Amino acid sequence: MSVMDPRDVTDEQIGTRLRDAAVDPRPGDFLAPTNAGEPGQLGNPHGPTVVSPEIHASQGVRPIRPGAVSSDPATQDADEHAHLADWQPGTVPPEPDPEG
Repeated sequence: MSVMDPRDVTDEQIGTRLRDAAVDPRPGDFLAPTNAGEPGQLGNPHGPTVVSPEIHASQGVRPIRPGAVSSDPATQDADEHAHLADWQPGTVPPEPDPEG
């Protein structure tokens, strides 16, 4: 029996690489942290303004909110961010004014 030499071992990627949405947000991220990717201190992934809205019934930094859960991910994402904004003002940036 011989002992394997670690210099002869190569890494092999199995599955999908993990990515932190607070550090590297992408447009399709579901329930991505608020302010992720924003410039300056607002987007600091370890700062107080990058907050994950979590899931509908999670007891995180706000109370559990009963109510309908949408089958549309975009609707649910917007609803969870709105609830987060109610309980942690300043963590969700204001919506842009569509009229300019």
